[in-house]
Amino acid sequence: MGLADKGVRTLRWTATGAVAILALVVLPRLGNDQPPFDPNTVPGTQVVWVSAPSGADHGTLALWQRNRPREWKRTFAVPAWVGAEGISTEVGEGRDDTPEGTFALTEGFGRVPDPAARLPYLTVDPSNTWWWVSDSESPLYNRRYRCAEPDCPFDTAVSENLGRTVPQYNHALVIDYNRFPAIPARGSAFFVHGDIGAATAGCVAVSEDVVRTLLATLQPSKRPVIAIHSS
Repeated sequence: MGLADKGVRTLRWTATGAVAILALVVLPRLGNDQPPFDPNTVPGTQVVWVSAPSGADHGTLALWQRNRPREWKRTFAVPAWVGAEGISTEVGEGRDDTPEGTFALTEGFGRVPDPAARLPYLTVDPSNTWWWVSDSESPLYNRRYRCAEPDCPFDTAVSENLGRTVPQYNHALVIDYNRFPAIPARGSAFFVHGDIGAATAGCVAVSEDVVRTLLATLQPSKRPVIAIHSS
């Protein structure tokens, strides 16, 4: 949901072929520590854990992966921004909350090509014709759609043009909140994207290097999810 934040450059990105290497982390790495979620409640073996104090607009994003049965490891943890109104279950259009809960991560997109991405990834070309529909009156609500103004079949004034949001949408992951099906007015266009040093309108924002690392690490076969919780 739009406005993002600045990158605290916590990871140095290097790549050999399609392999992403985490070179630097800000918070201490955990070995076999107990994950902060119930492993029995997640469908796969990759969890992006986002936590922030109640009402706070910033917190931590961590990647947890299960390498062996019942053995979870935290790969890295970095600072993250969330919505200006914090993390909440009361999410909807016109609010700046990040939705609380666990949601699938099934695809990515960006203004910059990302050949290392392992999830399906759409490169948004500079024509500015790719939109995320936030018009609650439209049957296309909370979907990606391609059209040129003024011929779009929805209200572009309340929707997001993915090609114009710079640099936040250089690389992004789609959070599958309120998508299948999409309930009108319950909130739309929630992503993990690059930050610009401030709270968001509901998205999760980290440095662009971290977004690229997630895109290169998360795999459809491992059924990745994002678990967002306030403490």
